Amino acid sequence: MWKEINVVFKLKSPLHIGYLPFRGSVVSPTRYYVPGRNLWGAVTKRTTENLLENPAANDYKNIGKEIMENFMFSYFYIYDEKTIYFPQYTNEGLKYGYNKKITRSEFEHKFIGSQISTAIDLDSLTAKDESLHEIEFISNKFQESGNLKDVKITGWIWIKEDAKINNREVDVDAGIFIDNFNIIQELILGGESKYGFGHVLLDGINKIDPPFEVEIKDSVTVSSEFLISHLKYDKNLNFMGDLELLAGRGYFDPETQRGGSGPGATISKPQYYFTPGTKLEYKSYFQMSWDGKLMRLST
Repeated sequence: MWKEINVVFKLKSPLHIGYLPFRGSVVSPTRYYVPGRNLWGAVTKRTTENLLENPAANDYKNIGKEIMENFMFSYFYIYDEKTIYFPQYTNEGLKYGYNKKITRSEFEHKFIGSQISTAIDLDSLTAKDESLHEIEFISNKFQESGNLKDVKITGWIWIKEDAKINNREVDVDAGIFIDNFNIIQELILGGESKYGFGHVLLDGINKIDPPFEVEIKDSVTVSSEFLISHLKYDKNLNFMGDLELLAGRGYFDPETQRGGSGPGATISKPQYYFTPGTKLEYKSYFQMSWDGKLMRLST
């Protein structure tokens, strides 16, 4: 069986969650949510570096595999203390928010920013040719009624009841603890950390019930009117939404066990997926994977 906890993080800095590289583009767009794989990578890093002194690449791989086998991470979405901003493809276009729907342009105006950078030629003190680069990000603050407020993200984590990481028991209280160390107290998520992006702090747990159906047995099964995360493309499914060529990046690919020499060194094979927010013709039930992606139940 699995224990379920809701987790809310506060963004201490802007957050950039990248896509596959856009060759020839000077803009690096961000996702408007955090895939579960990013949570797994950040938790793996923090846990490994707390449990082991001077860990090697193989240590990250081993602990990452144990976390994959004992944890499931949903996708995390922007939360303003009132609304969780899941995407939803509707007849009126793409909307965001479960109990209060807003348009994409309204969402971007409220939560999304960008930063332009360029490399400087030290001899001439001018911008280097073709070095202009714009980074899109989820802002860590938003305006509401003239007040500046913190942007938060929220999602769900499922943990095996007998979970052990590196032969240490995992306890859930006001966080997720291994040897009295809260492995989710603060994390670095996503990319562009050289700009200080991606620093999140634990804001609380078990504040919110899932706005989708959940059944917990030997596995976790979910259902919602709109897909809450990526689902592998199936030509036999009628849908309203979008497709994406999806790949993962990390120390190693836990599904193929191929390893790299450092963070982000290994990229999994790209495959087409329905994007979060896609609406299928018929409501379906899906099994949750360790990284939050959805899998069709076998029939």
